[in-house]
Amino acid sequence: MRMHHIRPYEFFAVLEAQPPERVVQAAIPYHRGAGGVTLLEMFLIIAAARIVEAKQVFEFGTYLGSTTLNLALNVPDDGLVLTLDLDEHHAAAAKQDVADAPLTETHLASKPSLDFAGSPAANKIRMLTGNSTSFDFSPWADAVDLVFIDGGHDLATVKSDTENALRMARKEKPSCVLWHDYGNRDYSGLTYFLDELSQQIPLTHIEDTRLCAWFNNPPKRNEAQAVE
Repeated sequence: MRMHHIRPYEFFAVLEAQPPERVVQAAIPYHRGAGGVTLLEMFLIIAAARIVEAKQVFEFGTYLGSTTLNLALNVPDDGLVLTLDLDEHHAAAAKQDVADAPLTETHLASKPSLDFAGSPAANKIRMLTGNSTSFDFSPWADAVDLVFIDGGHDLATVKSDTENALRMARKEKPSCVLWHDYGNRDYSGLTYFLDELSQQIPLTHIEDTRLCAWFNNPPKRNEAQAVE
């Protein structure tokens, strides 16, 4: 078993829905700093949420809240997006990757004006604060439809976040875990970790992006073989 690579269209093909049902809501990108996901990556994340019919989402790394907002716009009215990031106290104590520290500073400076602030979708968002390596995830064990990992990128944090994500992912119905920054030269440890993990569980990298995906109980159709 090794990392599988597919084209974006192959991933979109997994979503079994007619064109009128493939319409989504998406915020026009508004970049206030480095980091974040591309527009293509955003649509792939939303597609993953649709594929598993996500109602409960967990996000590691709020950053500026753009992905948080787009996920909230595309879960049902009774859906919930939980988003976890460092606060000032935990940031001061955390041993961050050198490339992550400036992103944390930007996040903390932007907290009063995160992208979902003032949005009607904000009532579907619950902000959590803490260090993900010591945070208590037990309330969400086997209860999350989609997990998006884009927090700390050092090897220890990615390993811890992945272990917790796999525990939170639902077991009896389709669920998905997504990782961001695969192939990013600033985070070589993350890429190494995911390549190693792909020897244990089936992981898929979507080409032209920095996204990797794992599906539990994926849809059973021919196109889905690409992400199994």
